Amino acid sequence: MFEAETRLAILERLKTSYDEVKKTEASAVEGTFSFDTLAANAKEFEKAYAEMSLLIDAAFPQTSWGQYLDYLADELAGLFRRPAVAATVLLTITGAAGTTVPKGSLFATESGVQFSTDEQAVLSDQGVGNVKARAQAVGAGGNVLKGSIVKIPVSIYGVSAVTNEDAARGGYDEETDDGLRERLLFAVRQPATSGNVFHYVEWATSVSGVGAVKVLPLWKGRGTVKIVVADANTEQPSEETLQKIRAVIAENAPVGAEVTVVAPTIKKIAVSLVCTSGTGNKEGIRRALTRYFKSGVFKTSSKIQALTNSTVTISYAQVGRVLLDDSANTGVEDYIKLTLEGGTENIVIPVDVLPVVGEVTLLDT
Repeated sequence: MFEAETRLAILERLKTSYDEVKKTEASAVEGTFSFDTLAANAKEFEKAYAEMSLLIDAAFPQTSWGQYLDYLADELAGLFRRPAVAATVLLTITGAAGTTVPKGSLFATESGVQFSTDEQAVLSDQGVGNVKARAQAVGAGGNVLKGSIVKIPVSIYGVSAVTNEDAARGGYDEETDDGLRERLLFAVRQPATSGNVFHYVEWATSVSGVGAVKVLPLWKGRGTVKIVVADANTEQPSEETLQKIRAVIAENAPVGAEVTVVAPTIKKIAVSLVCTSGTGNKEGIRRALTRYFKSGVFKTSSKIQALTNSTVTISYAQVGRVLLDDSANTGVEDYIKLTLEGGTENIVIPVDVLPVVGEVTLLDT
């Protein structure tokens, strides 16, 4: 078995070999010419061993990285790293009636995130127009809050103001090594053939921005498949993302398959409790339970789930554990009278539902 060696171990072996073959009484102790020569070679050999160790890591998906992981994904499963995607937004522009806003006009947030319009727009008789725009830079940095796009970096004649009534969405960073590795191992380990469940998972997750996929075969009888998709943030994906998934599946799915691709339905879960020890932080509770709902409910084990079950469960006990385990953020060190939707039982929801935290109430007694 290959093992990397240190410079000192290599040097000792070189000195032993030198003593075996030398024909003179020349010394190889530290400071001599022979020692310096052997030490320099030992350092280079150490580098070679380190590089050979990296070659072994690069050869296997579990430890590979970067372009070497890209090569493996392509060779073993025909997969490619999902590229970064720019966020999109609908801008509301106001100004003089009849003003033409050219395609490519720039608008920005106070922090300098710039958006470019995708098409030309003409303001109405009321001096208002809506136009779709796309972030200049790809990635999640373009996902900005509603009402944050208010700057006009380059003046446009007749335009006086701009805003976005909805948040900019759909911006995703380039797929990470871990994300690509997960898809690769899934493709290699699961028998994705002939349009089976695993094939639909591979097709859906090949689209940038997809985080979790649930496949429900035969959901409306023979030949029907329902695919429920959450984005990389385990939230409802944009319609643009859903359309891309539909296009990929339409190109690859077996003839005659009736495939429905949808975003999960949102269900708000109201939470209330009495915090008997600690300060109780509503926003901290909301964040902690949101993480649990996303990772522990909608994404219980992998990118694929609920192939046989029609429901998933929000555990009452797990909610309590999350509150206590993350007490630094939730402010809850102990509690009583915890309720979910007014009750103290597990909540069972359909498999195509994404639970989110609704109203959080901290009771006095």
